[in-house]
Amino acid sequence: MNILVAYDGTLNAKKAIQYGIQKLLKSGGNMTILQVFDNSLFVDYDAGPRAEEMARSESARQREEAMKIVRDSAAGLSVRFIAEEGNAWAKIADQVSADRPDLVLAPPRYKEIAASLPCPVTVVPGTILVPVDNTSSPAANIDRIALEAEATGSKVLVLGVVPVHLYSREERKELERVRKETASSVKELKKTLSAQGIETLEAVRSGYPDEEILKAASEYAASLILLPSGSTTPSELSKAAAILLDETERLKWPVFLLPSAEAR
Repeated sequence: MNILVAYDGTLNAKKAIQYGIQKLLKSGGNMTILQVFDNSLFVDYDAGPRAEEMARSESARQREEAMKIVRDSAAGLSVRFIAEEGNAWAKIADQVSADRPDLVLAPPRYKEIAASLPCPVTVVPGTILVPVDNTSSPAANIDRIALEAEATGSKVLVLGVVPVHLYSREERKELERVRKETASSVKELKKTLSAQGIETLEAVRSGYPDEEILKAASEYAASLILLPSGSTTPSELSKAAAILLDETERLKWPVFLLPSAEAR
C-alpha cells in the first residue's frame, strides 16, 4: 500500500501518521509524510517582524514530532518525510500526481480537498460508514469496526439498508419483517459500539443498497466505508460491495472489506 499523509502538525495529523503506520505493519508498502509551510501568510504580515521566524520554528518542531513518531513506531518500515513551501492544497495535489498513492490520510483542515483528488482520502477523525441488513451479524466484525474507529478517533454511522426492490405488493408482510430485522441489526450494533465508548449514529434507508450506501456516504461526509465481503450465500450488501468495487468511478471513498463468517 502506498500512503500519503498530509501533515499539519495537529494532534489529528499525528493520529493519521500512527494510523498509516498500522496499515503498513499489516499490509506492507510505503508512506510519505508531506508538510507544507505556507509562506504566503507572511506577505504584508503586520503581527511583528519575528512572526515568520516563529512560525518556521514551530513548523520545525512539529516536523521533529512527526519524525519521532516514525522512529518510535515504524522501525523497518519505508517512510519518508517531505517539507515543502507554498499553498498546501496545491502541494498535496502535486504530490498525489507524482506518487499516485492508494490512500491519502488527512486532518480535518484538508477535508475539502478530498473531492478533488483522484484517489481515496480518509479524514482523521471522520465518519466510518457501516452498512447492515437483516442478514448481517453485527457482532461478527465488531472488533474490526471498533479498531478502525478507535485508531482514527472517528464516529461510526450504522446504516440499515432495506432492499425494497426485491418485494412485490403481495409481499408487504415479508418486507415489513425485513424492515424490523434490519432496524434490530442497526440498534444491536449501535448499542455494542456505544458500550465501547465509540460515538455511533444510526440510519435506515430503503432502496438499491449500492445507491443508498453512496447517498449516505455523501450526506454524512464518510471518511471510510466498511463493506461485507462475499460469502457462499451472498447478501444484497455483499452484492452491493461487488458492484461498487467494480464501478470505481462512483466510489469517492476508501473501502475496506469485512471478512465473511466463513473466513473466520
